[in-house]
Amino acid sequence: MQKMRNPPLYPDLSDWPIYKVFQKRKELLREVEEDVMKYFDSYSQADLDQILAKSIYLEKQRVKTTPYKVDPPNEMQYFRRLQKEYNEIHGSDVQSVKIRESVNRLVKRYVEEIAGHFNINTFLFTRRITNHFFHFLYRKISWNFFKNSRFKADDLTGNMRINGDLKTISALMKNHTVILVPTHSSNLDSVLIGYMIDSICGLPAFSYGAGLNLFDSEFFAFFMNRLGAYKLDRRKKNQVYLQTLNSYSKIIAKHRVNTIFFPGGTRSRSGEVETKLKLGLLGSMIAAQRELILEGRSDKIIIVPAVLSYESVLEARSLMIQYLKSTGQEKFTVRIRQSPIMEYLKFVWRVFSKESNVCLTFGHPMDVFGNKVNPVGESIDLLGKKVDLSLYYQREGQFGFDPQRESIYTKELSEKIVQQYRQYNYVLPSHIVAFCAFTLYSKLYHDYDVYGLVQNPEDEVFLDSEKFMRLFGQIISTIKRKIGEGTLIDIPELSAPLDELFSTGMKSLGAFHDKKVLTLDRSGNIVSEDFIALLYYSNKLNNLGLERSIEWDKVI
Repeated sequence: MQKMRNPPLYPDLSDWPIYKVFQKRKELLREVEEDVMKYFDSYSQADLDQILAKSIYLEKQRVKTTPYKVDPPNEMQYFRRLQKEYNEIHGSDVQSVKIRESVNRLVKRYVEEIAGHFNINTFLFTRRITNHFFHFLYRKISWNFFKNSRFKADDLTGNMRINGDLKTISALMKNHTVILVPTHSSNLDSVLIGYMIDSICGLPAFSYGAGLNLFDSEFFAFFMNRLGAYKLDRRKKNQVYLQTLNSYSKIIAKHRVNTIFFPGGTRSRSGEVETKLKLGLLGSMIAAQRELILEGRSDKIIIVPAVLSYESVLEARSLMIQYLKSTGQEKFTVRIRQSPIMEYLKFVWRVFSKESNVCLTFGHPMDVFGNKVNPVGESIDLLGKKVDLSLYYQREGQFGFDPQRESIYTKELSEKIVQQYRQYNYVLPSHIVAFCAFTLYSKLYHDYDVYGLVQNPEDEVFLDSEKFMRLFGQIISTIKRKIGEGTLIDIPELSAPLDELFSTGMKSLGAFHDKKVLTLDRSGNIVSEDFIALLYYSNKLNNLGLERSIEWDKVI
């Protein structure tokens, strides 16, 4: 576990790849535009005609049904004009030329929307702001805290933990493009990962995708537009937009811009580690590697899975409510809580008066085909032999583009990432306590489904401490066995005695929530004031298959 701040890989920010590429932003945008049009030039006139027609239709529907504040004010007029132009040229002698021109203009519009920028002064200012913000969020406030007007990133290394082979990742960054693919738990993830990568790991800034809806706020838009963020609009499903996004992702990767994107697509509403990933942007990495080889370059696209583990996710309850409503439908009726001004003040006090921890765990670096990569960038197969990546793109000795084959590679890459999510799922004592509590609760009320369990009155449910500790001991033993087998990352905290682990987990679980996720009553029973939040944190362990190891006859 990394607890000391690493020296910066590139002390001079002007040496950062993200800065260099955005110094030539116009050339970058033109390159993306040309790449997209090269892709569409492979289509027949009839197919391109249909692609444009469908894109116009879908965009007009989007503008009408799901507008964003950040959308250009003239969007509907733009697509109406595009529709009129399409109707006028349809069937004319110059139809093929005009259709291509219309597609090209739409591509230009999308490229300008998607592409970000990187400004060093904005980055340095943001570094100071986030440093103060995370000190307030994760460190306990005291009078001595306020006396210290200069907060240092080193002070947070006890609260922000780094696990994994950071040395290898740093070495690879010098000559290759690193694509970080983390799990997604909170709205804080992008900012938090960016802060930890810079201030604790000492790595150069990454580009990252941000939902276009986040740009509704002019305040956040100002910073994200200048910190390398590129915009993702999940409302846009048309082929022209999706290809433009994929080309942008591919081109910046080829320009050695290290990038973060969340392959789960959005935050995990259930609290579980993702098992199903979006394949679009992963596919663009397969394409980027193919083009690097075609250009005779030796650098690689390196995929690094990562798992975020929070003791307290600020929006845990609201995320779980969204999940239960979407999956349970009429089975789940949300309980609305009032939030008067005093509740907000109490929340602020909890944030200031309590500490919390978060872990960022890096998996092992791999190439776009899932082979492990050593510190010098060589791909190594399961037998320990070097792998020539060009062979993946060959058929009968001919190197080329095979869409069906690359779609299979993309699916296999997503499966390798999910495997690493499972292996590098760094479970904290708080997660284990929550898992044991909800599992025992489910066993005692086995006639209820999950929707009934979370809607039970909390003040009527008591968990016997002795039964809980017997289950707790079994689960800890199972986790340690998995660590010994190499199927789960080592967790040094688990070397502590059971009663200490229990106390630590109870104290840290959901520290920022207004209701205690778990606590002890006067009789020593374990009780919860919020079953919904308890379920959220317990789900962190769902992908480990721990239930199969429980010997209930020794627990109850």
